Amino acid sequence: MTPSTPAPPPQFTFTLPAPPAPDASRAQASPRRNKALWLIGIGLCANALVMLYTHAFGPIPEFKLATPAFGQAAPSAGGQLLGARGLYMAPAQLGPNSFGLYLMDVDSGTICVYKVSPDSSRFKLMAARSYKYDRFLEDLNNDPLTPASVQKLVEAQRQRQDLHQKDDVPTVDQAPKPDENMPDLPAANLPR
Repeated sequence: MTPSTPAPPPQFTFTLPAPPAPDASRAQASPRRNKALWLIGIGLCANALVMLYTHAFGPIPEFKLATPAFGQAAPSAGGQLLGARGLYMAPAQLGPNSFGLYLMDVDSGTICVYKVSPDSSRFKLMAARSYKYDRFLEDLNNDPLTPASVQKLVEAQRQRQDLHQKDDVPTVDQAPKPDENMPDLPAANLPR
């Protein structure tokens, strides 16, 4: 056997296309670039006109339909509650610099709180609870002004109002009485 010499490593060559001539590149990119620049310019002019109009005449009235579309959900009073089929989600501010969302499942009676971690771009489950039986509690972890004490205050207030209404009603019969110094009516005028 003859000792073989190692084969030289394969060589690769890369060729880049030559750049087009300066006049040809301008001719090809110019119409597209000009159209884009014109669209941007028109958009900026329209924005400036709207800003001048609102500065001079006040806000532009909103375009509203008389009735919502059939497939459109009715807007909620609170604003940003999203949901369908018994699941509702709302954004939440959990602290001065921490945000998350609430997720509520109406069918199972559960609420979950998630925190968003901006560092890792992930959600973290902070708490979950079934409120199925919570709805039946009447007094739990309240301040000293409990529902029972409020009930007593309202009842006392109603009694005071009843007493004030009775102040206007005289306790003695105020109907006019016959004058004792007047003579009695003759018997002929008495009703029979």
